[in-house]
Amino acid sequence: MANVLIPIDYSFPSHNAYHFGLYLAKKMGLGVVLVHYYEGSFNPTEHFVVSGGGSIHESHLNQLRHFAYPSGDGSNYAIVEPPQGVELTYEAAVSLAPSADILKRAAQPDIALVVMATRSTRRVLGSWLGSTSTTVSEASVRPVFLVPPQAPFSEFKRIVVANNHATAEPYPLWQIEGLADLYGAMVHFVHVEHPKKDLPLRFTPWQLMEQLVDEQLGAEYPFEIVSVENKDIAKGLLEFSDTVNADLLVIFNQRRSRWHALLRATLTQSLALRAQLPVLVLHTEAPAVAEDAMNAYQEKE
Repeated sequence: MANVLIPIDYSFPSHNAYHFGLYLAKKMGLGVVLVHYYEGSFNPTEHFVVSGGGSIHESHLNQLRHFAYPSGDGSNYAIVEPPQGVELTYEAAVSLAPSADILKRAAQPDIALVVMATRSTRRVLGSWLGSTSTTVSEASVRPVFLVPPQAPFSEFKRIVVANNHATAEPYPLWQIEGLADLYGAMVHFVHVEHPKKDLPLRFTPWQLMEQLVDEQLGAEYPFEIVSVENKDIAKGLLEFSDTVNADLLVIFNQRRSRWHALLRATLTQSLALRAQLPVLVLHTEAPAVAEDAMNAYQEKE
């Protein structure tokens, strides 16, 4: 069964991302893998005993179960009842570089997408979300949902897509079509232009319009193409999202290595820090998946 991978660090933002991921999994007919990575200076293959009995590994699995099913007794997490039919699996492992281990786990064939909180709370000991989530979103072969603290899950009825060169390629259009069909959504393709009109445009938004209305491809969902002016691309996208009460913001990235993702500031990082709505990061470079998807898209009648 395909699953949603949800890495958590026991922070309140990661519990909100878990809640979001549960209902996303229900809508998409997926299971959930809830995973926590913890630090350790010992050999992870060795058996260690902690107070109260049991191994350190089992102790973390028990903590994951309590995180997933908080009782309200002695816990500040919101009470969550996983939706019926969503299979929940727990994983825990020692890690010195959580982003690397999340990327490795996400690349395995049982994972369809990743859901992560955009940041941790300071009072959580050993928290590692935040920069980790944007690094994963830049380098993952899977789609990554970045969920801000307290952002609730809702049906994606209005989707804002950052309109750039990559958006007009067949594979990204196929992904957008899948989202629009699943949720019955209105899609707003938004291109942010610099206010100085004399600057050369790197992308002409109307090229996408031609792609969408092509007789062979077609666009069978409601959409519009909009240009807005702003010196700050992230701000332009977020302000437009507010005007249409968007439920989801989608951006496309050329997938980078983990090291490039760690070192380079990007639009993804800017949006992850500033957005109040979920951000879905899709990629133009996912070779095996892209080839199958594009073939299906091009065979569409």
